Amino acid sequence: MPGRHSGEAWREANQAWSITGTLLAGILVWGGAGKLLDHWLGFEALFTPIGMLVGMFTSIWLVYWRYGRLHD
Repeated sequence: MPGRHSGEAWREANQAWSITGTLLAGILVWGGAGKLLDHWLGFEALFTPIGMLVGMFTSIWLVYWRYGRLHD
């Protein structure tokens, strides 16, 4: 059945874009929060990289939690 394989391919493509968006959003949101904290506290670039690292690890954990675990 050709429709079945096509639908599965679209589902997998949507999942890949969702993972990519989650990873990018985590870095951007937490990096942006770090940038705001830097600006508010008067630092040049202290909390921005910390925020980006927190966002990276948090988004990787979230992707693993959503998609990487074995489902029963």
